[in-house]
Amino acid sequence: MLNWLPEHIQKPVASIPTTGTPHSLVRRSADVLALLIRDALLAGDHESAFALAGVRDVLNGLSKPTDPLRRRAESDAYDFIADYTESQAEVGVRGQALADLKLVADVLAATDIARKQEAASGQLCSFARVEEIIGNLYAKNND
Repeated sequence: MLNWLPEHIQKPVASIPTTGTPHSLVRRSADVLALLIRDALLAGDHESAFALAGVRDVLNGLSKPTDPLRRRAESDAYDFIADYTESQAEVGVRGQALADLKLVADVLAATDIARKQEAASGQLCSFARVEEIIGNLYAKNND
């Protein structure tokens, strides 16, 4: 299948490790997606791998200027992650793997908020702005 990959990379994992230097939430979401893409490829699920790669591309383009195609891609990415999370829950995926998918959805939701603020106030969407919005969302949820 993917014999050219080192053996330790070929093994599917449920979620990314949480030890070591903490990543930003956007970076952690991108890492989650990279592992999900790899796992989908290893399972032969090329359709999911392609869709997950599209979601990762959306995250990688957070600091790019807004245009109708980018907004559509962001909306499609959120819809896909919501459906994918639901399908993973139905097949029995639990715990940290679902929490990782929820994080990706939260980052995409924060991106939507940042884009709407950009349109209303001119405050540009950026990785830092998305991180700030996510931090505010989590702070409100913990109160």
